[in-house]
Amino acid sequence: MALFVAVAFTVALSGTLTLTSATGASALCSSTGFEGNWRSKPVDSRLTSIDVWPGGGCHLYAEAWRRCEKDPTMECSLGSRELQATPAKNFRFFYYNWSDRNQVLQVTLRTDKAHLSIWDHTDFNDGRQVSFTVLMVKR
Repeated sequence: MALFVAVAFTVALSGTLTLTSATGASALCSSTGFEGNWRSKPVDSRLTSIDVWPGGGCHLYAEAWRRCEKDPTMECSLGSRELQATPAKNFRFFYYNWSDRNQVLQVTLRTDKAHLSIWDHTDFNDGRQVSFTVLMVKR
């Protein structure tokens, strides 16, 4: 009977430690400050908002939005992408490869963690380049 109680206690303790470790790891993954819905301020039609959320394996994903060309009263998604990690904890980037251009968005979390600075750089196939920076606030 004592052996049964000891085994039961060990299994229960092991399960508690595993659950606590998984919860701690999950909290570490989602505590980067990038997560949330961000809106350009003032609203910039070239890049109106970015949504950032955690995914499996501590990866972050982002979806950028801009004003639609055919209906500027609506927002159109540029599609979701994985945010690429860098050695700098407050800096990430993601990119889009279009048929006529390649676009990279560099995301910098400001020190107050309430603002993002987005540098958008586009290289067009015809050699033209366009760059701009947008400040975003958390919604």
